Amino acid sequence: MPVAEAEKRTFEPEVAHLDGKVAIITGGTTGIGRATALLLSRRGVRVVVYGRHQQELDDTLHDLGEAGGQFHGLIADNAYEDQILNVFAETRRVFGDPGILINNAALPAQSVLDTPYDDILYILRVNVLGYLTCMREAIRIMRSNGGGHIVNVGSMSAKVRETGSDVYVATKAAIEGMSESLRKDLGQEGIRISLVEPGMVGTNLHGEPPDVEGQRRMEAEGQMLEAEDLAQAIYCILTQPPRSNVYEMRIGPVKQAI
Repeated sequence: MPVAEAEKRTFEPEVAHLDGKVAIITGGTTGIGRATALLLSRRGVRVVVYGRHQQELDDTLHDLGEAGGQFHGLIADNAYEDQILNVFAETRRVFGDPGILINNAALPAQSVLDTPYDDILYILRVNVLGYLTCMREAIRIMRSNGGGHIVNVGSMSAKVRETGSDVYVATKAAIEGMSESLRKDLGQEGIRISLVEPGMVGTNLHGEPPDVEGQRRMEAEGQMLEAEDLAQAIYCILTQPPRSNVYEMRIGPVKQAI
């Protein structure tokens, strides 16, 4: 095609359609996972969410019902392999093979100097082994279907490495490493692995935040992201054309200096 003719073409963004796909969202009953489940459900994705607490699950399922999509929810803990396996079995029973995994369930952690050994083990089981186990199960299914997309939600802590949070930093650095290594391994098989590393987000890992008004003020002033901002970022990653993959996305509030 002549250059002049090519220049006349109107660029139309190519967006992959997610309608009818099946997504498992770990930690899908609160924060980023919940916001992502609601957004994907509104876009026609059949979503499976799970978390550890019944009330949070009930609230999320109620909101998913109001959104009008197809959904399923379970109580499960990412620290236990048998519970993860049950989530994947239930997903296949209810909706069929998942083509999307949003790996999001994680626990907060502070310093090894202040954290009991058993607590560290549990955090590692959720934040590291849970991610690996979910990816293993998703990859086995995606391989048999010729492709799929895994989005791992990490944290800028993997790079910033703030003081006083070394256990948390270690788990997020592990997520960064496993994401890159498996992405390189699996790209030729049509399996995309993307990593999202958010900065400060107004989502709650510790229970109800003590200063809700202060958090909302920080969000309004651009000092803190909302969970919905991350959901939108994940949706953007998932809707890339099949030939492309977002390897890593770092997203933070405009006023957070990193």
